[in-house]
Parts: sequence; C-alpha cells; structure tokens
Amino acid sequence: MDEANDPGGDAVHFAPFIPPSTEELDELIPGYKFLQFIERGGMGAVYKAVQKSLNRPVAVKLLPQVHRDKESFAERFRREAQALALLNHPHIVAVHDFGETAEGQMYYVMEYVDGMDLQHLLRRDPPEPKQMLKIITQVCEALQFAHEHGIVHRDIKPANILIDARGNVKVADFGLAKIAGPKSVNYTATGMMIGTPDYIAPEALEHGGEIDHRADIYSLGVMIYEIFTGHVPKGVWEPPSIRSGADKGIDAIVSKAMQNNPEKRYQHVGEMTQVLEKLFKNSDNWKNFRRPQKSELKFTAASPVRIPSNADTILVKPGVRPRHRLIGAGSAVMLIAVAAAVVWKGGWLNAKGSGSSTIQAAQGVPQAVPAAAAAQMKLAEWVFEHDGFLNVKTAGRSEEQMGGEADIWHAADLPQEPFTIWRVSFTEAPIKVAEDLEALAKHALEARTVSNLCLRGMEVPVPALAYLAPLTTLKSLDLSSSPLLTDEAVEHLAACKSLRTLRVSSTRLPSGALLTDKLGRLLPTCKIMGDE
Repeated sequence: MDEANDPGGDAVHFAPFIPPSTEELDELIPGYKFLQFIERGGMGAVYKAVQKSLNRPVAVKLLPQVHRDKESFAERFRREAQALALLNHPHIVAVHDFGETAEGQMYYVMEYVDGMDLQHLLRRDPPEPKQMLKIITQVCEALQFAHEHGIVHRDIKPANILIDARGNVKVADFGLAKIAGPKSVNYTATGMMIGTPDYIAPEALEHGGEIDHRADIYSLGVMIYEIFTGHVPKGVWEPPSIRSGADKGIDAIVSKAMQNNPEKRYQHVGEMTQVLEKLFKNSDNWKNFRRPQKSELKFTAASPVRIPSNADTILVKPGVRPRHRLIGAGSAVMLIAVAAAVVWKGGWLNAKGSGSSTIQAAQGVPQAVPAAAAAQMKLAEWVFEHDGFLNVKTAGRSEEQMGGEADIWHAADLPQEPFTIWRVSFTEAPIKVAEDLEALAKHALEARTVSNLCLRGMEVPVPALAYLAPLTTLKSLDLSSSPLLTDEAVEHLAACKSLRTLRVSSTRLPSGALLTDKLGRLLPTCKIMGDE
C-alpha cells in the first residue's frame, strides 16, 4: 500500500517484529537492566526494566524497525518524544528518555506504574459511583492537559488507563498520539486502523478523515458507558442509566460525547468534566446502582428512547428482563451447584431405575455426565479467576465460534443451557507461573473437551510444557509472543500427539534450526504457523 493512501495519510512502514529477549535487550540498551517482558502490541513491545544510573524501575517500549525513510522518521520520532516528555502531569505516564538501539530500533523509556489497568479492575472489582468519579475525572484532567499541549491520544480505552496502588489514575500509551502540526506523524504500521475498533471515533474510520482532540472525547464517552455497564455500546445500545441504575443524567453525557459528528460533541474535555462533577455530586445516593451482566438483558428495537434531536446515536429500551441469578466467579460451590441444576433441568440426566442413568446427548455437543458438567464449571471458574476467557458450544450453537459476543469473560455470561468448553484463552493476562499452567492443564484434562488453547505471551519454565502432553483433546496451541520456543521445548511439544496446529512468533529456534524441520519430523501432522 502506498503511504499516501494509508488511513490518515501519514502512517509509518514498520518491518515485521519479533520481540527480543530481556538478555538481548541488556546488550542493545546497556543503560538498563531488563527484568520482564510485559506485552506486545501493534506498536512494538513493552518491558519492565531498571534504569541503572538512578536505580529506578521503568517501562521501556521498543518500536519495530522502519522499512524506509528512516532518517526522516528518526527526526520526527525525536521531535514527538520531546513533545510527549513535556506532558508533565500527575495523571499521565511520564516519558523519561528515548533513543535508538545499535540495530536501528527506536525506544521510549517511561514511568513504570505498579498497579492494574482499568480493564482488569472492571472485571475483578467493578468500582462504586464515587470511585468512578475519581477515575473518570482524573482521565478528563489528563486529556484536557494533553489537548492544551496539542496532543491527541487516539487510543483511549480501559486497557490504557492505569491505576496505581493508591488508586491514582495514569493515562498510558500515547503510542498512537497525534501531535498538532503539518509535519506530525502517526506511529502505526501501514494499513493498520488508528485506534481500537470498539472505541474509535467515526471520523478515524474515514479515508483521509481529519482527526482532532474530539476523537478522544468520543472514545471517552464509550469508556464511560463501559465503566457504568460493564459492556461497550455496539449497534443499537441501551441507555447506561437503565442498564446500571445510575442517574439518568449519564445518558445525555454519553450520548453527546458519542455523536458521529464531532461538531455535536463536547468541544473540550473541560466541558464534559463540569457536567460529570455535577452529576456525581449526589452519587452516594444512587441506591439502585448495579453492574448488570449481558445475560440479564434482552433487547428490542421496537421502542426508541427520546434523546436530544441533534443526536446521531441510536438507543433502545430494554425488553422484559427475565430473572436470572447472577453467578459470581469466586465460589466453586455455587458454580458446581448451578452446574448440577443445569444438568438436571437441561435433560442430560434421565434416571432409569435405581442407581442407573442414561445420557441424552445434545446435538453437536460432546456427551456429558453430571461429573463432566461439574468439571466444565470448575474449568470456567479457574479461567475467570485468572483473567482469561473461554468459548463454548451448546445444543443450539454447535459450531466453534470465537471473538466478540462468543468470548465469555464472566460466569454470569455462561449459557443457561448445557454447554461444553472447547477453547480457553489468556491474552490479557498471560500465564507466568508453572503452577498455573499445571492447574489449567488439570482442569482441561478433567473437562475432556478443550481442543484449543491460546497461551500467548506465556513465560513459564520450559519443562512446564510437559503438563500439556496428557491433553489428548488438544488440537490447536497458540504460543505466539512467548519466549518458550527453544530447542528443549521441542521434545515437550512433540509429546502433544494430538496437536494439529501450533502458532508461534518465529519458527527459528535459538540453535538456528527451523521448528518446522525439527518438530515436523516428530509431529508430521502438525501445521506450524509463524511470521517467517
């Protein structure tokens, strides 16, 4: 794709990128001791390190190499890094330094925040209205400061809002930031969307669309909706006050922030902050406030809610809410009891005579007995407690679906009918302890239905891969962005005899041999997919 035809018109051409190990980075960037790989995204990889000169923890973001126009990019990178370093604000992650490795890769050195991002907080311990006020207003303060300095974040979402141990907000990852001016640059790979689909402003989706600070206001509106309801607004969406029991004033705030036309949104974050502060003044009295789950609601597009005439967004009233018991993921006893009730109600167990039973198999779903149903619930509980998600099959949906609504993150979102788990994924919180992989493998073995494991970024000791060998149902394994691809790992992977697909970030082993050659001889029926 020609650079002039890229979204936004100023995208950067990055080379394919495989995150180096911490040992390699110790040599590439000698002023820092690299401790841990944190994550990989479209904009490079982030590591935890110690700045040797000051003996302080930092986060280092390493960008991929640039295909062309490197000198021009390097100059712009320096200018942008210096601009970001001027964002000295208590609620913005500080940029301490920047540089270039001997191999020509640019990097940022940033403040390391010891805490949790908002995305994980919403899943683990959803905040009360007063906590929401503190989080949202601090994000608003950070964005207003950035906008006043001519910087648009362009990727506002819960995963980029860090909360430290004291509950203070730090807006992170200005990697997609746009600096005002005719020579600004987007640090995005060619052909990539600028932003995250669920939160991105409509104008950012348009070819050559002009993007300014109001794009952040749109994303902020989406995020506020999610903070209140636990879900992002998609398609026709229900007012957040109805979904959460919050004050109706929040509906007008979200609706105005999410206008398709930027001219109809709040024109400055400060305007939005003033309205929010008034709304939250009596938030302690929101006695009906709750965080409903998807399984509580059924929608109908028959009766639209009346909203301001200048609004472009669509909301709908909810249909009749059936009474569902919300199941917390923290209680194994409750989950197993519900599993038994589902098995009985679903007709899986059909007693015939004293002490005997037959199984009524759901079409397209593996046959199950009550013990197996309990095993499914135990596996689900463990996955949810460790910030993973899963995909299931039911009699009504026997095909294997993933992504969007098919990804289940909470126990309350599990189907009310009998189900079997076919896929388990850890992408937001990679497994880093051997005992966790052992426990996951144990639960998956008892469930006897898991055919797909997504373990991206997993960093357990290589011998721990042996826990996967007994999983005779395992057909697909994703180890991309994981440092586990070593010569020693081959023998453990070869023990997974049922494996048919293996995903990795690179097919080249440290010895120089190709994984496709070495493992291919041991598992000739396994297809190995990498970026080489």
